[in-house]
Amino acid sequence: MQYIKNMQKAVFACIDGSKYSEAVCDYALHIAKELNLTLVLLNTIEHPSSSFAANLSGNISLGERDDLLHELSSEDALKNRQTINHSKEVLKKLKQRVQESGFKNITVIQRHGTLYENLKELEDKLRVVIFGISGTDHMNDSTQIGSHVENIIRDVDAPIILVNKEYTPIKNVMIAFNGESGSIRALEEVSSSPMLGRNITRYLLNSNNDKSRSNALIKQAREIVKESELRCEFIQKSGDALEDILESIDKNSIDILAIGSYSHGKLRSALFGSFTTKLMQNVKIPLIILK
Repeated sequence: MQYIKNMQKAVFACIDGSKYSEAVCDYALHIAKELNLTLVLLNTIEHPSSSFAANLSGNISLGERDDLLHELSSEDALKNRQTINHSKEVLKKLKQRVQESGFKNITVIQRHGTLYENLKELEDKLRVVIFGISGTDHMNDSTQIGSHVENIIRDVDAPIILVNKEYTPIKNVMIAFNGESGSIRALEEVSSSPMLGRNITRYLLNSNNDKSRSNALIKQAREIVKESELRCEFIQKSGDALEDILESIDKNSIDILAIGSYSHGKLRSALFGSFTTKLMQNVKIPLIILK
């Protein structure tokens, strides 16, 4: 569509009708306001092939087979129409929610295909992407990571925010800093960009059993955070990294955690064994993920 082609970078809230949809919308609204950018409510309609299609062999005649194919096709078409109409209603309500807050710079887009495919196609329009950590397939289990999350984090070049709770105002943000490229970008994004707001407290955490290495990393972090007026706290821990992060989140009332993404390339096995995935499964606040 022409208006998408001409669109400047925007904040994309990925809406699927799951329990996180309102929270995704609210976090995206907060960021769109801070960055003074268009807020896009994006819904994607994936059209799965019928699970019965693989069972058309067996003791059925050619005519019965044709009738079954037609029945399955009609059933899928009905489900698709119902999904599209339901999603339109969700988008309509969320758009109204945003407009009632006084924010008018909003666009609603409904597209076909997977979320991953659409975000890759729209990649040059993405300033920030926000979506729920688990979609409609795992609405009752927030530890289950949505099926497209790994591909999006691995391949889509944009800051990504994973939402796993209802929206709360962002006052304190923590950056898990280990000196790798992803954590450096996370620190730069959170310290130099108004994405989360200027009047927040930034907690920088390094968990490292090597004291001299930890000191060097904290020094590096202080050099990256150049603006003296930013409220920053620097924390050094030497225990288990995951436990250190979880403990520091609770102790400092952290509202959102910024981390670097996977550093093991594109291997699926490395991805699901990564520390990033453990964080995604255990942290109970939204995460900003950067490569």
